[in-house]
Amino acid sequence: MGIFMKSEEERAKDEEDETKQVLEEYGLGLDKYDTKRIQQEIAKNLKNIAKDIAGNKWIKAGMALSFSAPDKQAELGYLSAIVNQNWILIRQNELIIRFLKKGK
Repeated sequence: MGIFMKSEEERAKDEEDETKQVLEEYGLGLDKYDTKRIQQEIAKNLKNIAKDIAGNKWIKAGMALSFSAPDKQAELGYLSAIVNQNWILIRQNELIIRFLKKGK
């Protein structure tokens, strides 16, 4: 093995560290979060959705006035809102799972 080659274990560890970093960045490190933190992350996503949708209203108004074709910015705003919605659903599912585990 060359000096610059990583072992399979090192590559797996790097990949795991990178995954954990991304999950934490997006507020999805659920195994480390308590219920309050999960609810705070949900609130952040709701605010992001509101911003995305509000921004799209202005884009759509501008398109209507200029009689132009639908803009990619509007599409990206809606896609961003959908991604945020999915993160909310992931967190809500985690809360439901925790609630059901307590009931057993």
